[in-house]
Amino acid sequence: MERKLESVKIEGKEVALLADFPVRFACMEHFDEELDDYVNDFEAAPDTHRADLIEDETMDKRCRVCGAPAQIALLKEKGL
Repeated sequence: MERKLESVKIEGKEVALLADFPVRFACMEHFDEELDDYVNDFEAAPDTHRADLIEDETMDKRCRVCGAPAQIALLKEKGL
């Protein structure tokens, strides 16, 4: 699934995000496809983190392609 946020907590640290870029999730099977889609859609490579390190229980952490539990979060951090 996909959400645009100002920041997220990753391992207890508040991480500022670029507002024009969404947070997307992918399972390992569809990671390459999601990475390609992110780059094509936003013309920028995302930063990646383990999905379980994103500390937001309201987020839908399922793969956009198949709906399986996600292992990877794709997002764009400010300052990187």
